[in-house]
Amino acid sequence: MEKPNIAIQQPYEQLIIEGIKGLPKEVLAEIVDFVCFVRKRFMQPQSFEAELQAILVEQDLNQLRQAELAHLEQEFEDYGRKYSHE
Repeated sequence: MEKPNIAIQQPYEQLIIEGIKGLPKEVLAEIVDFVCFVRKRFMQPQSFEAELQAILVEQDLNQLRQAELAHLEQEFEDYGRKYSHE
């Protein structure tokens, strides 16, 4: 991993510090989340990629579950009326 140039890095850090002053707590929490996201992506790219893949797979599985549930609800719509035991 390449070390950042301190002379270039300091103005960015100062700009960030000045830019977040006075922001509400909720916005600062979002900024912290973003910083953690970027830091992990930069410092641990393999770990970041694996975590991202796991999240994407989980999202795909959730979409499939929802589609399957909607299909089942449609299949059994009016089941009691169509197949009554009277």
